[in-house]
Parts: sequence; C-alpha cells; structure tokens
Amino acid sequence: MRPPAALEQARFPEAILDVLRRLAAAGHRSWLVGGAVRDVLLHRPRAATDFDVATPATPQQVMALFRRVIPTGIDHGTVTVLVGDEKVEVTTFRGEGDYVDGRRPATVTFLAELEADLARRDFTMNAMAYDPLQADFRDPFDGRVDMSRRRIRAVGDPAARFGEDGLRAMRAVRFAAQLGYRLDPATRAAIPGALEVVRKVSVERVAEELSRLVLASHPGPALLLLRRTGLLGVVVPALAALPLAAYRHAVAVAGHAPAEPALRFAALLHGVGPEEAARIVFGLRLPRRLSEEVGTLLRAYACPAARHPAALPDAPADIRRWLARTGPQRVPSVFELVSAELRTLPPARHAAAAEEVRRARAAIDAQLAAAPPLAAGDLALDGRAVMALLGQGPGPHVGEALHHLLDRVLEDPARNTPDALEAELRRWWAGRGGAL
Repeated sequence: MRPPAALEQARFPEAILDVLRRLAAAGHRSWLVGGAVRDVLLHRPRAATDFDVATPATPQQVMALFRRVIPTGIDHGTVTVLVGDEKVEVTTFRGEGDYVDGRRPATVTFLAELEADLARRDFTMNAMAYDPLQADFRDPFDGRVDMSRRRIRAVGDPAARFGEDGLRAMRAVRFAAQLGYRLDPATRAAIPGALEVVRKVSVERVAEELSRLVLASHPGPALLLLRRTGLLGVVVPALAALPLAAYRHAVAVAGHAPAEPALRFAALLHGVGPEEAARIVFGLRLPRRLSEEVGTLLRAYACPAARHPAALPDAPADIRRWLARTGPQRVPSVFELVSAELRTLPPARHAAAAEEVRRARAAIDAQLAAAPPLAAGDLALDGRAVMALLGQGPGPHVGEALHHLLDRVLEDPARNTPDALEAELRRWWAGRGGAL
C-alpha cells in the first residue's frame, strides 16, 4: 500500500535503517511497527522514539547477523541490536498462547507473516507497519481510519484483547488522555468485564499508566472514564469511594493544574485529605519524595468548597507559621493549585474568590520580602548555644528548646536577637523545672 505522506517524508534514525537493510539483505524483509508508526502519522516525529522492528527472522538468525546483540527477551522473540550508541529492539513475528498471569503469554509461536503478527496487538492504531526501504505501508485493521475518527479501537474482539493483558484497559484510557480520543463503544464496553485481569497487573505497571494519564494533555475525560468503567475502583479505591460530585470537582481542578506530577496528583487527591493522599501515592509505589510533596502541598492548601477556594492565612504571624510549615519554595505551587481551583468556580463566585486570593498572595509576598526567620537554622541561637546556656549536653530538650524559640520568633521576628532568645530560653527552661 502506498504510504501516507507523513511516513514518506519522515526521517528515520540511521541505526534503524541499518538494521532493516542488513535483515533485508539476508532475505528477511522487516518492518517498523507500533508506536513509532502511529506517532509519525500523528505528525509528532519527535515523539516517535520507540522504533520497534518486526521481522520474520528468528532470534538466532538475528543474532547471527549482528556483532553486538543483547538477548533481552529471547524467549518471547525479542533481541536488542546495538548500533553504535543506539539500541534497536528486533522482535520475530509471533503468535501467542494463553495468557495465564494477566500480562504475558505462556507460550509463543514464531510466524512468517506480518499480518498474523499485527493481529495480536492491542489497538488498531498500534497495529500498523511501515517498510521505509520499499516505502510500503500495511494497515490490515484500519488503524489510520480510526485515527482520523479520533477513536481507540481494539484489534479484533476487545474482550479477548483485555482478557489477555490486564494493562491494556489502562492503556486504552491513557491513550485517550494523551490524544484526546474517545474509546470505540465496543472497546469501552469490554473494560468492566476485564477488571479481575487488571487486578493481576503489578502495582508499578498500573502506576506508570496512571501517572502518564494524570500528566496527559486531556486528563479530565479520561479520569471520568476510569470511574465509569470501574477501573478507578481497582487502581485508587479511595477516589472511587468519593461522591460523584466531589470526584468531578477533583478531576476539574486536576485538569486546570500544570502538568507537573506533584501538582496534578495533589489536585486530583485533595478531596481525600493530605495524609490519605500521601498514602495513596506511596501505595502506588511512586517515588517517596512525590508522596511527601503531595502531602505537604495539601497540608498548605485546603478546599472548603462551600466557602472559598483556598484556606490561606491572613494575619502576619499566621502567614509566617504557614510559611515555616510549607516552605517558601512551595508558595508558587500552592498558588498554582489555588488558581486551578478558581477556574472551576461559577462566575458568580469567581470574582470575589479571586480578589480574596489576590489579597492573600500580596500579604504572603510581603512577608517573604521581609525575609523573616522561618526555620531553626535562622535563629540567633543555635543548638550549641542552647546547651551552653542550659549547662546541658545533647538530648531531646535541645530540639524542643529550638522549636519553642522558633515559635516565639514566628510570632514576633523582632525577638530574634541573642539577648531576647536567651531570656526566653531561661523562662522556658525554668517553666519545665530545669535549674541553671
């Protein structure tokens, strides 16, 4: 088939072409398949980095043709050819036996025909192939038509495809989020029947798909689709338990937040509270620093929906305490969440809420400009000075003393002098029954 212009005009990496040429010279006509072909047709050549080669050659034949080969998945027909610094995955045309673990086939049969290999793939837009050496395009399942209709459709029987690999249902919704596509009705209808297969997939793989979905260009409709299909109850049960109105609100805020992991997850999870949100992110086995950042942002940001978009401090001492807890570096992120929340408000409430936020930000910025002491390290007395004044060695009392002094200084930064802090330290220590 004559290829679309996007494929004819595409410049493919020389390493890929070298592999295709050597395979062809040995009598194994081979093809680019899957995501790279799809991304070129989407006119996203920079996204086309996952260049998979499908070939009728067996893994042993491929390894005999190339000097540097890694048998990365040889049992399933895949080897990695090293061309200079480039790695090229080459996979033999294959058919697959039963899937027993919800992710991989128990057996693999090597095939000679490209179309039979494409028939095992997940979605029609991923079941296209291109031979750049002969400018030949193959699309046996009308993936290009589905792309023109902005539709994600399973290859063949969607129930069978989702029953083979539990991750495919998540991938379908993730692709919808990334591309702004809708799911073909039959493909969507097959997802609820595959939920038990989804449960077999590792937490890490599910979390990877969820993260890509949350950070995608069109997360809102896809996040709602997660709930409607039942996937949300498998992936994040605490979110699925929220009332529908609360979940819709969280999805709307997430859709307006910048595509940064902590911000998007904080926006999506703000309805369950800071501690539960942090536990959810950690339970997905995402980086600990992400779970901690989500919890910290949500402790600094509150969403009393019936009143105003953010419970922000206004009195100077409260602002300084808030800054000490939150960290000045997180102020922009908190206000990104506030801005996302504002954009979900109806016009009747938006103007008043925006003015309240403007005043709060001005007051916080004024405190930041004054550079008040916000941490124990900013105090005019350090731990060694505390021990010397109290005549005590190291112990928990040192940290408690510094915490007390910081609280006094947050109330009034003018107290942050050695003399004032020494006097306050002596009063505090005497109140604890300590002798000097």
